[in-house]
Amino acid sequence: MADDHQQDVLRLAEQMRPASILVLGGECGLFNEYLHAHPAARLVCVSHGDWLASVDALGRLDLAYVSGVLERVDKHTGEMLLARLRDLHAQRVVVALRVAPGDDPATWHEADLLALGLIRIGRYPRGEAEVRVYTFDLHDYKITPDWLNSRDWAHPELFDKYWW
Repeated sequence: MADDHQQDVLRLAEQMRPASILVLGGECGLFNEYLHAHPAARLVCVSHGDWLASVDALGRLDLAYVSGVLERVDKHTGEMLLARLRDLHAQRVVVALRVAPGDDPATWHEADLLALGLIRIGRYPRGEAEVRVYTFDLHDYKITPDWLNSRDWAHPELFDKYWW
């Protein structure tokens, strides 16, 4: 039986319908039902090793699921890994991060993940600790502001009238 956060991750995957999934951290069996329902989808699982080198060798995927990785690497490596996934290797990134009350203050804070463009979608208590789930979706990362349109900055009616 999957935990609450895993069930929500599976619901997200069902909504996103990725054709390729990268799982970092060893929860490879989580997507078995999804793969059974979508036989054309492919799964790449990296459960240990050099995370950055493993990701660089993969190319572009639709969904990257990171669980149990950020707790095992130093913060700089984790930031590089998430930034590389977000910028180069995945359309969507889902991160499950376990946070315990006695954790080292140098570990991950909410602001660190928000600074990388991730959005928290859930908090799931696990006794003293909790699991937080964050997502990054390239398609809804930045909402286009209202002022960024041709009505406010481009005046085609003046193109051949004035020379600045």
